[in-house]
Amino acid sequence: MRRLILIAAMVLLLPGCLNKVPFKKPAFFPIGDVNPCSVRDSFASSLPEKFQLISSTVFTYKMHSFAAIGVTEIDAKNKKFRLACINPMGLKLFDLSGNKDDVDCHFAMEEFTKQGDFTKIVADNVRSIYFDRIPDKDAEIIKKKKKIIFFKPVNGGRMEYLFGGTGNLLIEKRFKKKGRKIWSVFYFEYISKKGKLHPSGIILRHYKYKYKLVMRLKE
Repeated sequence: MRRLILIAAMVLLLPGCLNKVPFKKPAFFPIGDVNPCSVRDSFASSLPEKFQLISSTVFTYKMHSFAAIGVTEIDAKNKKFRLACINPMGLKLFDLSGNKDDVDCHFAMEEFTKQGDFTKIVADNVRSIYFDRIPDKDAEIIKKKKKIIFFKPVNGGRMEYLFGGTGNLLIEKRFKKKGRKIWSVFYFEYISKKGKLHPSGIILRHYKYKYKLVMRLKE
């Protein structure tokens, strides 16, 4: 917890970093004759199955926003997670764990539990960002000049995976229904840690409910 508070203090000392998105947009290059299946398999082998990270997060809804520091543990193979967050002053906000279907609330401030099904929303966001980042092998493929898109039917809609940029990595994961985006996750500035790739920045936009998450990897 002391470590988290120190990182939170560092965030407070960075003017404007909570209100801006300092991630570089990916530069797209011609795909050429690259095999889309090789792109998917290469990306799959580059992702860690289990990892823990510390990140700063800004949640924005309409004209309201708040910042938090979170410790996230992900077991992507077994689809399990744990997430604990504090605010920039070191006050514990919530502590949740779950899997692909269920979520357990170990602690949450009363202000959060009053806001509808708070734990479900957080759990769904974690799943959208960190689970199922690799398209199924039976997914359909659209190969464009500078992008590769994998897509498959899911929950009455369509999940799409857009690959491109340097290394042909996952740039966007999005869910659509009736041709309209419900939500998108954008991944920025991948870095390598112990031979595995992690995005330095993540943005989740929920178009249906009109909120946004901006996450910056700290450790």
